[in-house]
Amino acid sequence: TAVEDECGVCDGDGASDTCWDGDLVCDLSECSDQPVNYPDWDLNGDGVLDNYNDYENNGSITARVYEDGLNLTGSGDLIAGFVNSEQRGVGVATVVPEFLGGGYAFLMMIYSNESSGENISFKYYSALNDEIFDIGTTVEFENNMTLGDVTNPYVLEIMTDIDVVLDLSGGWNWFSLNVFSDDMSLNNVLYGLEPGSATYIKSITAFADYYEGYGWYGQLSQFGISNTEMYKLYLVYDEALEFTGAPVDVADTPIILSTGWNWIGYTPQVSYSTNYALSGIAADNATYIKGQAGFADYYTGYGWYGQLSDMNPFYGYQIYMVNDDQFTYPSDGLLSSSFIDNKNNIVNNFVVDVNPHDYEFNGSATIEVVVDGNKINNTDYSLAAFNGDQCVGITKPYKFPLNDLYVFGLMMYSNEENAFLSFKLYDENKNEYIDLDQKIDFISDMHLGDGLNPIVMTSTVNIPNEFDISAAYPNPFNPIVNFDISLSSDTFISASVFNISGQKIANIYEGSLNSGMSTISWNAMGFASGIYFINIESNNGLLSSQKISLLK
Repeated sequence: TAVEDECGVCDGDGASDTCWDGDLVCDLSECSDQPVNYPDWDLNGDGVLDNYNDYENNGSITARVYEDGLNLTGSGDLIAGFVNSEQRGVGVATVVPEFLGGGYAFLMMIYSNESSGENISFKYYSALNDEIFDIGTTVEFENNMTLGDVTNPYVLEIMTDIDVVLDLSGGWNWFSLNVFSDDMSLNNVLYGLEPGSATYIKSITAFADYYEGYGWYGQLSQFGISNTEMYKLYLVYDEALEFTGAPVDVADTPIILSTGWNWIGYTPQVSYSTNYALSGIAADNATYIKGQAGFADYYTGYGWYGQLSDMNPFYGYQIYMVNDDQFTYPSDGLLSSSFIDNKNNIVNNFVVDVNPHDYEFNGSATIEVVVDGNKINNTDYSLAAFNGDQCVGITKPYKFPLNDLYVFGLMMYSNEENAFLSFKLYDENKNEYIDLDQKIDFISDMHLGDGLNPIVMTSTVNIPNEFDISAAYPNPFNPIVNFDISLSSDTFISASVFNISGQKIANIYEGSLNSGMSTISWNAMGFASGIYFINIESNNGLLSSQKISLLK
């Protein structure tokens, strides 16, 4: 009574060997050749995530893949769901009965150990093209979710090229790109600019010049544009840069960060709050970030706070790290291709416009202002920095959330080092300008004070009418630097040293100095070569801030 099965075995169980595509055969030699780009999303060919036992929760999606409204789903196709780079599901193209509409659909289980909130991105394998495509649609996971069915499938759209337009201003532009093409050379990426409008571009490590009739040439022309980096581009006049490319796969584009300064790009397609955008950086590894027109400090246990409350597509940023790190931006965004020029315009009778594009360098300070012994405690003021008669920075105060003090987060600009900046306070209610006593020696990337430890600026008759602080000498120095203080009366003096990231690293002197001239010294033995600041304060605030250079 025994019967031969399809494999010729008497009373056998039939084909039982599984091919790469899930087909059952009598012998693996009967399997067709596996395509070159076939993914390893479903190693046992059962249409279910191989390690589904690792997860507590799940939900389902019944979907089809489309491109420009055309259904691409066909025999042999696969999709996979991911949280960042971790696979959370797989779907095999399954035949849909004719009475339910026919064709193919993906029946896919998605897994998670969270009940909700994780963002699922997708990739699609086309058997026809033997190619993997990114899906532009994302899904927020919820336990027991049921999205779509075979008669009304959930639509997954292939991520296609998008056109972006960057409105660039005459002068300096800090920019990055969140799209890419097969050719990211300078001559291709910047091709849309009129010849001669852009003359110079630099990254943190390389630069290139534009030569009329030839194009871009320099160190940077060997590397091209990277999506992970920020660039500074100089234009002779305003212009728009048009570029077409595929959106960056954010989850697979890590940003490598080294101790010190890093120029980073922004890879998502939408804006995120600074705290969310940088959530992948380990706590306390970064201390400070700035764009072309705003900055934020990192506060332990709180996060990022400052003018730079959001990060945006096509902008570039400089971030200061105290430890090496690596992160990816969140990858739950949708497509966006708008660029908003970032100018700091405060319109009143004081100053109309401070344009950051006019300047190559910037720095910042978080400042508390005291007028006649009273701290500024409302927003009815503006604070401005001046290089001679030219306003090079202006801002309004805000209440810092960790101590409820009102401080001014001020970006300052220059095209040269060592500009000597003075400061004015504008009282909007009295329509009155107040000269502040302190001056600051500008240095690019300076970072003075923060919300918890602001530098203090004053306008008060309580500061001695006659005091003189000499320039630090010798400067550069190794390892001892000195400065002389002349006072008209006995005065409490505090002298401290800060590094370029704004961290206090040494107290030189704290106590009362007698009237007359005194000399104060700092021995920098044990400190690394570099740029430092000496801040000299009295009870009434900052008297002087000087840049010093330690050369060993």
